[in-house]
Amino acid sequence: GWDIESNCLVRQEPKVLVVDLPILQVVPVEASKVKHHGTFATPVYVTQRRRNAMGVGLVFEASLRTNEHRSHWVLQGVALVLNTDA
Repeated sequence: GWDIESNCLVRQEPKVLVVDLPILQVVPVEASKVKHHGTFATPVYVTQRRRNAMGVGLVFEASLRTNEHRSHWVLQGVALVLNTDA
């Protein structure tokens, strides 16, 4: 889930698979200048299937602020999608 007040990734409510995020500002930065402490490099895909008809899906990685360890989000399979199936 997303905590709007603290602007960070938080644990999801039980049985909730998709949560809307507020509009995010995407700012390109050199990989060597990205601050990794307290963030999770979340993959951003085109669709919920994590690929499009051409087999391409990963658009970029978004650094989202979080208080949880990175492994928590990896095990949960957290990702952002540009187009939901709903």
